[in-house]
Amino acid sequence: MPLRFLLVLGLLSWMGCKPSTAAEGKRLRVLTSIPPLYSWAANVVGDRADLQNLLPPNVGPHDYEFRPRDLRKVQEADIIFINGLGVESWLTKAIAANDPGADRKIVEVAAGIPTNTLIYELPALHLSTTEPAELHSHVGAANPHLWLDPGFARQAVSNLLAVLQRADPINAAAYATNAAAYQARLQALDQEFRESLEGLTRREVVTFHDAFPYLCRRYGLNLVGVIEEVPGASPSPRYLAELSQVIRGNRVSAIFVEPQFDTKLARQLAKDLEVGVAPLDTLETGRLAPQSYEDGMRANLKALKRALR
Repeated sequence: MPLRFLLVLGLLSWMGCKPSTAAEGKRLRVLTSIPPLYSWAANVVGDRADLQNLLPPNVGPHDYEFRPRDLRKVQEADIIFINGLGVESWLTKAIAANDPGADRKIVEVAAGIPTNTLIYELPALHLSTTEPAELHSHVGAANPHLWLDPGFARQAVSNLLAVLQRADPINAAAYATNAAAYQARLQALDQEFRESLEGLTRREVVTFHDAFPYLCRRYGLNLVGVIEEVPGASPSPRYLAELSQVIRGNRVSAIFVEPQFDTKLARQLAKDLEVGVAPLDTLETGRLAPQSYEDGMRANLKALKRALR
């Protein structure tokens, strides 16, 4: 289902009272929050706008603390693309406290998604020994890891294009050409996932965090468990014991770990259960480049194929 253009409407008040940057003879200045958004925006703007990512390549949004020098980047940007759904709460809070007017420049890529397509909880993951619900990182809010679904990436790029064209009409045609070429590549990526995963005999997946429900849903994988329901909070021995039963009962072939986190616990559990360990990258950190999203997702696909064959 296509995203509604609520994020475009969210910029109307800002653009209604401020002349187009391009019309003033200046290049559009675009700021993104995480590497996937940087890749998407880079492929649309090409060399027609100045693009920066707020976070350093080696720091994820869950660990980041807003710094005074970040405020300058925010103030200089014409558009700030964020994922939304709480991923960048540190940014929105800092802007509210230091430069309230800047919130008019923020565009949430996840805005406008029908609520019935969002994942709010994962019932299969809530074992009887799970920690209290209020500790769960996504309780009461949607799981924010939409960018790991290539189908969502295509929808998001369409919305980025609409915002950029409205903010910079002089370069609108170039943005459209760039976006069309990138959309074709994302469609090919989506098809590659479908064709590669549809014939798997094993489809049960256990991950370190609950970062991959959208990817699993799109390609028919069965997410049966996570090791840490709350990032940074070690699971109790009772929880791990029950999760071990789930892994055995579902004949899980591998536990997927994330390069952003210590893998010691996951590797010990895998050793005890005599299952494999494979990497799955949330892409929250890493190289800032136009090709990075596709490269990262293809690396994830390769890991899935190897572990589930």
